Amino acid sequence: MRDRFLAQGVAAGFLFASSPLLIRLLPRLDAFSIGFYRLFLAGLIMAGVGLLLGWRMWNVGWREMILGALFGAHFAAFILSVKHTTVMNASVIVNTTPAFTALISWTLFGLRPSYRSVAGIVLGILGIAMLFSEGLKISGGFLGEAEALAGALFWAAYLNLGRVVRIRAGDLRSIPSIYLLSSMFLLALTLPGGGPMNPDAVELLILLAMAIIPTCLGHTLHFSSLKGLRPYQTSALALLEPVTASVLAIPLFNEIPTPLSILGAMVVLASIYIVASSER
Repeated sequence: MRDRFLAQGVAAGFLFASSPLLIRLLPRLDAFSIGFYRLFLAGLIMAGVGLLLGWRMWNVGWREMILGALFGAHFAAFILSVKHTTVMNASVIVNTTPAFTALISWTLFGLRPSYRSVAGIVLGILGIAMLFSEGLKISGGFLGEAEALAGALFWAAYLNLGRVVRIRAGDLRSIPSIYLLSSMFLLALTLPGGGPMNPDAVELLILLAMAIIPTCLGHTLHFSSLKGLRPYQTSALALLEPVTASVLAIPLFNEIPTPLSILGAMVVLASIYIVASSER
């Protein structure tokens, strides 16, 4: 049974890698508009799936509302961090999520990680830093770094509360509500600028692909895996995203990684194995 949820988490990590690649194809749209359309379309699609499967989607409560807010806040914090620091700085910091997830799991939910898991998490963060090392730099003010850290904390909280909801519900009825509530959070952030930008036909197709691949498929599997894995294990599996995206960027964008980045990717993969294979 656990292997099924482990497979879901691994698949999610690979599917997440499509997100940064698809974003590269949307240079005209601002980040908040992209986030809004992605989550809104995903919410509508999953609502349709829920109707077909007979999910009681109206049976959601305060936990689902908090999850929607945390999901939206994570997106918003990370998007803002990219505006105020380098993409690499923001990516490294937001990928410290497994450490915060483990800390919350232990202190609030009594899920104490083994020494093996702790070692794997530390190794994973080190590998991410190596993977993105070429773009890391010290910036003044550290506002972007603080926002990326907030994004990591929001996601860590989301995964821990999400595990409670996933186990209690038995199905994925809360997913459409989470996506739609998150999209409303991002919609509000576009209002000072006059609302979300209007995509053209090609951009809409790319946004639809973002809604389906990394969200409806990727994140739904990510959320589902919480039923059989500890939150920090699910979080560690998501580190497959930057590794996979870096590999795909070679043929798609001719972005050749440095030797240190390749070593970092190998360290991340080793860390994922260590964390995922612990606490069976």
